[in-house]
Amino acid sequence: MVFCAMLWSIAGLLINHIPMNSFVIAGGRSLFAAMTVVVFMAFTKQKFIISRDTVISGVLLCGVFLCFVGANKLTTAANAIVLQYTAPIFVLIFSLVFLHKKPRPFDVAAVLLTLVGVALFFIADIDAGKMIGNVVAVIAGAFFGGMFVAVGNTKGEEKMSGILLAHIFCACIGLPFLMFTENTVTLEGVSLVAVLGIVQLGIPYILYALASNHCSTISCVVISALEPIFNPVWVAIIDHEIPSPLAIGSGVFLIAVITVYSVLDEKFDKKSA
Repeated sequence: MVFCAMLWSIAGLLINHIPMNSFVIAGGRSLFAAMTVVVFMAFTKQKFIISRDTVISGVLLCGVFLCFVGANKLTTAANAIVLQYTAPIFVLIFSLVFLHKKPRPFDVAAVLLTLVGVALFFIADIDAGKMIGNVVAVIAGAFFGGMFVAVGNTKGEEKMSGILLAHIFCACIGLPFLMFTENTVTLEGVSLVAVLGIVQLGIPYILYALASNHCSTISCVVISALEPIFNPVWVAIIDHEIPSPLAIGSGVFLIAVITVYSVLDEKFDKKSA
């Protein structure tokens, strides 16, 4: 799970160095990721399952992929990843709206604190371009949260099938933009997209699937916090893209809120079981 989170965290750095349209990057990344997942499923003899749950998870995860790459192009890498990290709060909201699951007092507190953190991000980036990127990043978090709610009952081979469908959908949506955008395809750019697809997206999701079979949900959630922590670190070291002090403080605040909430949520679930 640690390796998974660390590989996820290089996304912002690589995306910033690819001079292509965000849809093309997302589509190309998913194309290479899909090939990686297919090889893994063939090696482990997993069947490709198309069901309501795998299609829904595929659509929602595709939305995450498209919005995340777009957000990285429109705002800072730090903002893009940390705002996507609001997904657990959307899980709570969607559970209330669609599943009529009554929130607990600490659920409401977590939502309110998260809204405060998100508001600080928008105050930190008054520039219109970055604000649009922040909105797209929050939408990515909503897609991610929706996926967890919609496919909470998927098991076994359905997990990898849903991930594979997401990559297929994303490739089908993103790659056609090659015909409608400026042709900036270079060997270097394609190579970076391949690294994104295989190393940053394909392999980590396989590691996550394997880790989830041996680690508790809370362990995966807490360890995954390494991604929003290290994502802006790599960008700051290589590209010298330093978030504003307010954005850094907001990020630390949001990560702390979500991590503490995830720990408490797991604890209360065990007590009620």
